[in-house]
Amino acid sequence: MKIPKPKYLWTTLILLTVLAVFALPYLWIVSSGFKYQTAIFKDMAPVSWTTFLPIGAVMDNFEQLFTEKGVGRALANSLVVAAIDVIGALIVCTLAAYALTRIRFRGRGVVFALILATFMLPVEAMVVPLYRVVSGLGIQDTLWAVALPGVASVFGLFLLRQTFDQVPTELDEAARIDGAGHIRVFWSVILPNVRTALATLILIKFLFSWNAFLWPLVAIQTQENQVIQVAVAHSAAPDYLPNWGLTFAGTAVATVPLLILFLFLQRYFVRGLATTGLK
Repeated sequence: MKIPKPKYLWTTLILLTVLAVFALPYLWIVSSGFKYQTAIFKDMAPVSWTTFLPIGAVMDNFEQLFTEKGVGRALANSLVVAAIDVIGALIVCTLAAYALTRIRFRGRGVVFALILATFMLPVEAMVVPLYRVVSGLGIQDTLWAVALPGVASVFGLFLLRQTFDQVPTELDEAARIDGAGHIRVFWSVILPNVRTALATLILIKFLFSWNAFLWPLVAIQTQENQVIQVAVAHSAAPDYLPNWGLTFAGTAVATVPLLILFLFLQRYFVRGLATTGLK
């Protein structure tokens, strides 16, 4: 039996420590979703293996979420909002990034700087103006009111603008010699070379949209149109004491779409992080 070299041993220990730091809290959340409230508090101290494994697991919390609290409808609403947000951001950000990198016009850098400056505005400062805008459009208390403000993503524009700028302009010139216009260059030359950045944007925009809480809380008043984060917060906070079993069960349910999406896009996301800053 080979004894691991010291450097590999330390690397393994560090990786196991990082895994424990990130995985154990999530395991505790999922496990607590299968427990009654009394069992959750009983298993909290002292910390043992029963804290992270549901002994005598019950499905009451999950059944209550879907039959009484309307979490199933909230999940569907969040999926619709995230789909509108992601698709709209892809269209707007890719076209804007192409214009800022491939079309030369006076003040191009100033326009990008002004757009980028809006990224420093806190969400709380934009809630009232956004609500007045959606009210003026007559779409308040609808899923469109939640989704549309996220379509013009400054982060998405910054990400794609930097990526588009790294695509060699010689490819554009070769396509133009063959008679291609802006639309052809954009669709057949630029987009195929930035698929990693597009996948990264899809994942991050979906994450931001799915985890949004403040703006959906303000924009939506009816329970039928609530998104998952607000629905979980409302279902887990009754009139007297919070039901922690429902809280953990709702949190576990809300993370499932994110995990599924990340499993499909992880190779593009990791590749994008690995190649950031490289020409």
